[in-house]
Amino acid sequence: MLNGEKREGKVVSVKDDAIKFVYKGETLEYEFKKSQINKIEFASGRTEVVNNSVGLAAAPTSTAAERKGRIAVLPYTFITNETALNPEAMGKQLQTDTYNAVKANTSSLQLQDPITTNSLLARQGLTHANLNTKTPQEMATLLGVEYVVYGIANVTNKGTSTYGSGSTTYNGKETEKKEGRKETTKASGTTYSSNNATVLTNYDTKIDLSFFNDQGTSIYSESRKAFGSGADAYHATINYLIKRCPFGTKAKN
Repeated sequence: MLNGEKREGKVVSVKDDAIKFVYKGETLEYEFKKSQINKIEFASGRTEVVNNSVGLAAAPTSTAAERKGRIAVLPYTFITNETALNPEAMGKQLQTDTYNAVKANTSSLQLQDPITTNSLLARQGLTHANLNTKTPQEMATLLGVEYVVYGIANVTNKGTSTYGSGSTTYNGKETEKKEGRKETTKASGTTYSSNNATVLTNYDTKIDLSFFNDQGTSIYSESRKAFGSGADAYHATINYLIKRCPFGTKAKN
């Protein structure tokens, strides 16, 4: 990609202005604009240049005074065994959710919106896959903030549960041979079916949240398992952790 990111998988089709792509190990198709693509390296060894890459912008600098009281949330590291969830997309979704939680549950901070944060990262060729190439101190200077929020979400598919059923009764006769005689017995009972069953996928979710200042010092680091088994159980967990950060409404004095 022109932003320096590398995507591995299979090109399904090519259109005039876009390509359809499937990530390695997945089946869901994604479409990317050709204007975003630098080149395509095929398994055969052939390379097709779509757009020439441009040089990275010079890393921005900022003073301590300019960074004072400002905070930015990075895209999350998203770990999952669920192939239907895209780690990059989920990482940005969690970034936005955390930004909103900081906005709602803290005071005395000036927030940098995720669009600005991600734009500054892209100019330096930084993606969710290589954010750890910068130290927290370097990241704060690059983004022009005093505090940087890092998050890790671990979402594990634990299988499915089925709820609800229908029932029917039956009556019948059964004939069996017993000691040379035929005997007829009456049978009745209940059979269960799943005509009205609901199948739910259960997830085990854990959120790790860390705050660093522009000196590279960790000022807050907490982990918490989500209450509930839905795929979006992380919402309440993020709010819980943000409320208890040093700037939160439930921070310890």
